[in-house]
Amino acid sequence: MNRLVNVVAAITLLLGVMVVGGWQYERFVTGGQESELRSAAVRLKREIDRRAAMLETIKGVEGWPKKVDPEWFGDNPPRNMWIAGKRPWIEIASSDQLYLQDPVVRAVDARVGAELAEFWYNPANGNIRARVPTGASDRETLAHYNRVNATSLDSLFESPKWRSASANDR
Repeated sequence: MNRLVNVVAAITLLLGVMVVGGWQYERFVTGGQESELRSAAVRLKREIDRRAAMLETIKGVEGWPKKVDPEWFGDNPPRNMWIAGKRPWIEIASSDQLYLQDPVVRAVDARVGAELAEFWYNPANGNIRARVPTGASDRETLAHYNRVNATSLDSLFESPKWRSASANDR
């Protein structure tokens, strides 16, 4: 019995060291920016959810705010400091994108998506997504995107299934 207790204690200690080590590794590799960006995305989502429940908020037919107002956050709106350059704050999904869960362009750098916003918001479903910088590989970039946005996409470049008029006529 004493041996079993020692084994359970050792496994618990090992798991604790692994969790703390993984967290420290992420903070070392990304400079803590991934955690900060995740916090910013969560803060945005919570405020969107809160505003959706308020009667005075202008909402679409789906019940989500039509826009995200930086004044909701006072002098400190959530920002995506991980991607460089002068960019808009939030991009509102176009009418063609209202059925999407994630933006078409998820990762940006100085060459690709330099004009795209830090965050993407879909007023049809209330989703807010943070764009991430392109990494050393597509796999690394996708892993960052999934961790920051709490998603589980299989591909960074997954093409959305666009609705066509002919498909709706069938």
